[in-house]
Amino acid sequence: MREAPPRSKAPLSEQQFLAALPAMNTTATVLAVLWVLRNEPMDLRPLGHYPDRHFTEFAPRRLIRHFRRRLR
Repeated sequence: MREAPPRSKAPLSEQQFLAALPAMNTTATVLAVLWVLRNEPMDLRPLGHYPDRHFTEFAPRRLIRHFRRRLR
């Protein structure tokens, strides 16, 4: 809000009401941030799920299998 809250319960004029609202760019920025925060990332993966083959050696693959078993 750009204005202090009213001190009395007297009705506000339209100009007073509009003067109290935040600037449009501030509102748009807040809405954009809230939209980003509420959406899950598109590349969300469950813990322990690695679709790309980064590890081809036996030891890391064994550790990943063990990790997945512990998660279950």
